Amino acid sequence: MATFEKEVLTLLSTDLFKKILGAGNLPLVQLNAVLALLIKSRIPFDLEYSPGTRRIAAGLNLSIYINPTTTLSFTIPLEEGGTVFNIPT
Repeated sequence: MATFEKEVLTLLSTDLFKKILGAGNLPLVQLNAVLALLIKSRIPFDLEYSPGTRRIAAGLNLSIYINPTTTLSFTIPLEEGGTVFNIPT
């Protein structure tokens, strides 16, 4: 396993990422900590934000790029209800 892959596995096993996987609302302070860890580890990622509407909740979508064929995506609700990232079309 490459060093980069070991770093990603170590990062994903932290309590912060376990909280994201728990599908609960994530306080913005903890989201900032996750982003800081990704930047410090030089792991490429995208963060999308949807402010929500009267019909859908505000939310975030965090995509982490492991290699050209593997991407991890996390939908993080900022309030109760479905976000634009997880409502079927």
